[in-house]
Amino acid sequence: MYCVDTLSAMLRASAAATAVIGLTAPAIAGGFEVREQSSYFQGTSFAGAAAGGHSLSSIFWNPAASAYVGPGLVMDSSYSLINVKSQINATQLTGVPPGVNCGTFDCSVDIGSPALVPASYMAYRLDSRTVFALAMNSQFGTSIKPDNREWIGQLHARSAKLFSLNLNPSMSYEVAPGLSVGVGLQVQLLDLMHLRSASGLGAPTDVSNTISGDDIGVGLTAGINWRPNPGTSVGLGYRSSIKHSLEGSLKGPAVGGGSVPISADVTTPDKVTFSFSQAMNPAFRVMGTVEWTRWSALGVVPIDPVGLKLDFQWHDGWLFALGGEWNFSPKLTLRAGAAYEISPVQDPTERLVQIPDADRIWASIGGTYQFNDTMAMNFGYSHVFVQDASLERNLTTGTPPTLFAKTSSSVDIFSVGFSMKWGGHTGLK
Repeated sequence: MYCVDTLSAMLRASAAATAVIGLTAPAIAGGFEVREQSSYFQGTSFAGAAAGGHSLSSIFWNPAASAYVGPGLVMDSSYSLINVKSQINATQLTGVPPGVNCGTFDCSVDIGSPALVPASYMAYRLDSRTVFALAMNSQFGTSIKPDNREWIGQLHARSAKLFSLNLNPSMSYEVAPGLSVGVGLQVQLLDLMHLRSASGLGAPTDVSNTISGDDIGVGLTAGINWRPNPGTSVGLGYRSSIKHSLEGSLKGPAVGGGSVPISADVTTPDKVTFSFSQAMNPAFRVMGTVEWTRWSALGVVPIDPVGLKLDFQWHDGWLFALGGEWNFSPKLTLRAGAAYEISPVQDPTERLVQIPDADRIWASIGGTYQFNDTMAMNFGYSHVFVQDASLERNLTTGTPPTLFAKTSSSVDIFSVGFSMKWGGHTGLK
């Protein structure tokens, strides 16, 4: 019990520090996943992300990818500035006559805002075959706050914030020349900071029903990395699902203005990522990724004992990415890539007000500048084109009133990071 309490305290302390620059915008990968885990692979729309060989941040997708590092300590950090525009245009709320909606309340709100998302990695080679690595990420999260909380959909959402912190120690081992395997442990804090909705149309903004809860769960990572020759790298990585039993409270008019304890079981999705990197000549490489995420694991999340529920009923998500990088000079490498992401939300009745997700196209550019043998800077930019979609959503009780709306979103992401090496070359190129 002491170890569990100590670990919980450490995670919460780290979460408090990270939250200063943490996620404050809607999730901009499928579902409520945060994809921005690498400045390096941001520039390829995450093509080649699990193949390793160039950036330590590859261990987020594949723990075997740390096998490339040489002697000494390698550190990699990324900081992604995300600017989200996410418009919800309500067309009707059942029970309110059409045409009255916009005359009384705002029908159109923007729930997007800027965010800064950090990710950190380190690795140390223990011997000629074994590398220890540690990653710290926020893989899941979302936060929305309509620019006018007195909108027609306030019964469904006034604001929401979900935060996670994932610590992932791992080991890679070279079982044969060019062939490495890796395994790791995930320890994840999942914190539903708040899920707020109005108790009635026109209710004061400081009076809301608020659901909150948190939990620490444990999962695994595993992977394989094959480098048959110096110009080829193939990786297959797996991040397991993590079951969380959130413990928290429901506060507000729904419980007479007081507070009642609640609990909810949430299972985050597992992920499989296949990537490759192939040198076409000494200066140019082609990279690709296919990724599957099991969002169907969410299902319906009952909130006990109050009879509420979060009805996801999502499908599995897919990402297909292709990119390339070019050694423009001994110090500068340029890269670009594009991706098509199939959202787990495929039907208007599956789309949440808090997560107006839809299929999207990624277009990215980036590069690496090598200052010297021990330090490099990575940078990337992505524009995400999100498909316009429809929303038809009941309350968390699964009952009317039903909100009908159109959603329109786009995202710009600017990412920068640094790779540093003590005791040898960065190995980035």
